Amino acid sequence: MAQILMTDGQWAMDVLLPHRPHATNRPADGQYRMSREDALEMRYIEHSPHALLGAIVIDCDHPDTALRAFERPRDHPDPSWVAQSPSGRGHIGWWLKSPICRTDSARLKPLRFAQRVEAGLRVEVGGDPAYAGRLTKNPIHEDWETLYGPSKPYDLAELVTPTTPRQMPRKPQRAAGLGRNVTMFDTARRWAYPMWWHHRNGTQMEWEHLVLDYCLREVNDAFGYPLPFSEVLATSRSISRWIWRNFSEEGFREMQSTRGKIMTEKRQAAIVATNRRRAIDRSMVLAALEE
Repeated sequence: MAQILMTDGQWAMDVLLPHRPHATNRPADGQYRMSREDALEMRYIEHSPHALLGAIVIDCDHPDTALRAFERPRDHPDPSWVAQSPSGRGHIGWWLKSPICRTDSARLKPLRFAQRVEAGLRVEVGGDPAYAGRLTKNPIHEDWETLYGPSKPYDLAELVTPTTPRQMPRKPQRAAGLGRNVTMFDTARRWAYPMWWHHRNGTQMEWEHLVLDYCLREVNDAFGYPLPFSEVLATSRSISRWIWRNFSEEGFREMQSTRGKIMTEKRQAAIVATNRRRAIDRSMVLAALEE
């Protein structure tokens, strides 16, 4: 049975998620939000909004992008599309069946899984670890040669390869690709939760500037391949605005009280376990002495 391949129309209607994507003809000139119709005429386009990851895209800076994407035998599934320049360098994309939330209200387990999957696919095709993943070569633009793969989207689990890491490096210096977004999101939100209490009486603008400054100076500057400012700004706004909207003095005190109780219970359990272990060790020593 012949495989049904993706089409330009399916990519534009189903794969492209943003209602008003960022797009540009020259990334060096900046990117701007515009209507889907106008964005689809640009050479580079935002395939997923910052809040949702709808596709995993790898930048392959090699002259044989299509071969690396569709070669056989290989350990990665066929990509949904490949858009390459006349030089052979291009972007390889896998369309996800269920978009993954990337805001502060996200469950981190799927996001971390996506980070590992992306890392494995990047190794498989020799992708660029410095690629930010936001703008991709527009597959339906005439400047690119586009090869389409299967029209059916993938579950994340279907994109696991032998090179998918079991655990990502924790040091920011070693973060790459989507891993930088996850590291920044995770690090900044943990810092921002308790920090809100000390700045709750200021303005929202002051709070947003504070979180952005932390993301830039304390997190992004530590990356071997820093994220572009637009990505840092989007992540910092997601965190700062969610906290500002959802935190209150009463709620914060309740959260701290709950955490304190949990920690107390854990400490008590640890003390009991330690005392039990010491009692067992002591009884063993006494038994040995009596022999």
